[in-house]
Amino acid sequence: MLVVSVLSLKGGVGKTSVVLGLAGAATVRGLATLVIDLDPQGNATSLLAAQPGKAGAAEVLANPTRTTVEAALTPCDWEVAPGEVDVLPSHPNLIRFDAWTGRTVLQPKLARARQFFAGYDLVLIDCPPSLGALAREALAASDLALVVTTPSFFGAQGVERAVAEIDEIRKTVNRGLRLAGIVINRVRSVAEEHAYRTHELADIYGRVSILTPLIPERIAVQQAEGTGQPIQLIKSEGGREVAAVYDIYLDRLLAGEA
Repeated sequence: MLVVSVLSLKGGVGKTSVVLGLAGAATVRGLATLVIDLDPQGNATSLLAAQPGKAGAAEVLANPTRTTVEAALTPCDWEVAPGEVDVLPSHPNLIRFDAWTGRTVLQPKLARARQFFAGYDLVLIDCPPSLGALAREALAASDLALVVTTPSFFGAQGVERAVAEIDEIRKTVNRGLRLAGIVINRVRSVAEEHAYRTHELADIYGRVSILTPLIPERIAVQQAEGTGQPIQLIKSEGGREVAAVYDIYLDRLLAGEA
């Protein structure tokens, strides 16, 4: 079982779209995939049309036992044979677990619950767009971390803080955690600013840290979300292009590259 946190420090960069793109790629490949929605906004839960369960991510953080996890796991209507996708759904009350002062030692709860996710090939954690306790919970329970950004000034700033936090979690509570790479999303090939910021990130973190190909901005992504389907089912040229990118990313994650 591979556990991957997908995080960003800025809303609107398409973090949840990346989670869903990877989940779709894994499903097409026949993998059993679990999406853990730790974002109180619950976009992944909504887009996956997760069926209501007896519990959710908040209950698992409050009581990380087998009984709670089994009560929280739920199937979704968003599946593509031969694989399957289950969801550990979000809820607005998750926000009460996100307070972080920096003066306390993290006592990971999700990492304790990880043993009860056995049976899945891939676990994807959709983190909130901040570095509160919920993002730290996700990183403490993960093998790999993906940082999602857009080619913009504020996006580059967010990457710096996210990479620093990954390093801190590795040093303190999860020595097995590694940076899988930086995902640059919604790239327009004709935009000079996008090209400049992409080169800037590559110069700072090394080209090996930037996942390639970059994810192009395509209307097919909005079509997939609007119709509640994985991008892999959008048969337009743009849909096929984006789906192929996620398939390459999935190969890299499964190979354990960092």
